[in-house]
Amino acid sequence: MKQYLKLNNEVLNTYRSTGNLDLAKDKEATRRYFLENVNVRMRYFIDIEEKVRYLVDEGYYERAFIELYPMNFIKQLYKKAYAYKFRFPSFMSASKFYESYAMKSRDGEEILEKYEDRIVIIALYLAQGDQQLAERAVEAFMTSYQPATPTALNSGKQARGELVSCFKLSMDDSMNSIAENIGYCLELSRLGGGVGVNLTDLRPLGDPIKGILNRASGVMPVAKLLENSFSYSNQLGQRNGSGVVYLNIFHGDIENFISSKKPNADDKIRLATLSTGIIIPDIFFELMKRDKDIVLFSSYDIYKEYGKRMSEISITEMYYELLDHPKIRKLKRINARKLYTEVKKAQFESGYPFEIFDDNVNNVHPLKGIGRVKMSNLC
Repeated sequence: MKQYLKLNNEVLNTYRSTGNLDLAKDKEATRRYFLENVNVRMRYFIDIEEKVRYLVDEGYYERAFIELYPMNFIKQLYKKAYAYKFRFPSFMSASKFYESYAMKSRDGEEILEKYEDRIVIIALYLAQGDQQLAERAVEAFMTSYQPATPTALNSGKQARGELVSCFKLSMDDSMNSIAENIGYCLELSRLGGGVGVNLTDLRPLGDPIKGILNRASGVMPVAKLLENSFSYSNQLGQRNGSGVVYLNIFHGDIENFISSKKPNADDKIRLATLSTGIIIPDIFFELMKRDKDIVLFSSYDIYKEYGKRMSEISITEMYYELLDHPKIRKLKRINARKLYTEVKKAQFESGYPFEIFDDNVNNVHPLKGIGRVKMSNLC
């Protein structure tokens, strides 16, 4: 075993047993990591100009943004970044950068960028020829600000994903929409994004299909398909894909959905890597405050009777109307406090589900003219 790995294991074991980090040993692990892994793999160049021209000519960097700047300015910007004398504060931060973010040769053997190099390239790429903006960006990145992971990972690279982190998708209640959204998730994940998918409009388990009762499989099999998609579609091998699925707490499948992240959940519903979130309207808390039951509904019934998807309506405003509607089935009654207790138990055991408070968001967001905010994402 490499000496730096041995030292890092000792740091972790000490932390597990005492709750304290051995900072001196972590510092030594970082030093050994550079000696044993980084320095011996680093490709060195005569000067900055040779480095930049090599990485452009060999197709590692995009040529267009580099050619927006005089070479003298690029060299000055590198000098500015190196003047900060940056040092990684821990073994974890150093290893994370060099294993995931730094440019490497196509066979993965050579390291082509130091931390300062990546910062300069991010600044040059984002500034798109604005020299003052590029200088300010380097100052910000070296002192106080870290760009989003896909921005830091992909900026300036010829073979890259997208620069933004998070996307949101709504899945409709049809096989075509399910397949289409899985395709979007694969592609967005490959390009570097984390994806949130709203499953509220899918009909729950046991709902009819073409008028035949007890045929629908519900949201959990779709969630499992999405989990496998994100696991499969990593981001150029540099980090795993990530996603989150959201469901309204009044949806008929909510109990299985809440339980899906528990360590002892049934394998049919267990979500090991996919994140989960629930959408909670104000009416839920009103019923919980009064220690009342809530009624779970079918999104299929709501669309059939109102021509609107469950995600498009305010459950708070329509709850009692839905209760009174003779053709809206009341799938199950659950005590609101009991259900929310299950939410908190699941969060204690797994950290999930996330919670988005539907009415709070829609009462305060500034773009009310474009419709309802239906969900959130990993951010």
